[in-house]
Amino acid sequence: MNRRSVSITTPLMGGVLLGGGSRRMGRPKQLISIDGETMAERVVSSLEPRVAEVYLLGSGEVPAPLGQLTRLDDAPNCRGPLAGILAALRHNSEACWIVAACDMPMIQPAAIWWLFGARRLGTSIVLPRIGDRVEPLLALYEPSALGLLEEAAATGQLALHRLASRSSVRCVEPPASLRESWFNANTPADLQSLEAS
Repeated sequence: MNRRSVSITTPLMGGVLLGGGSRRMGRPKQLISIDGETMAERVVSSLEPRVAEVYLLGSGEVPAPLGQLTRLDDAPNCRGPLAGILAALRHNSEACWIVAACDMPMIQPAAIWWLFGARRLGTSIVLPRIGDRVEPLLALYEPSALGLLEEAAATGQLALHRLASRSSVRCVEPPASLRESWFNANTPADLQSLEAS
């Protein structure tokens, strides 16, 4: 099957997670500037031309240039990335969402198209697989993912990678040329390696 097997009329939305304590980095990651642009701005810029609208997800401080974007509070009685993704799908349960973290400043445009092309009939979530890791961010969540996420929240299963075992979740390895799109700048050392590249 190819992407023509799923609805191409489903609106495509983008979500950027701003939550998290940034404990390993020691300061809010979304506000860290790289070449004059915050990491959150870089992520938004990578999504904006390819989706109908980008939302900021979570309670983290918003960089001033992104102040015009709509922010959705985390879903209550939940935490971690699940809280932000669940808030997005509750806000618009008719949309297909591509959700990224604010600390993913290397997203390539082709990675967005690759995710969209990985959609299949009967698939509710597309999770990229990088080596032995399944990535729940810079991932695609169909409208049908809402039920899975509601169930995960209700049962306290906050680790989204555990959804990989569900039959409606598709785990796909991206091409090697796109893998840097899933780079997370979580620590000062990560940031140094990014700035040195």
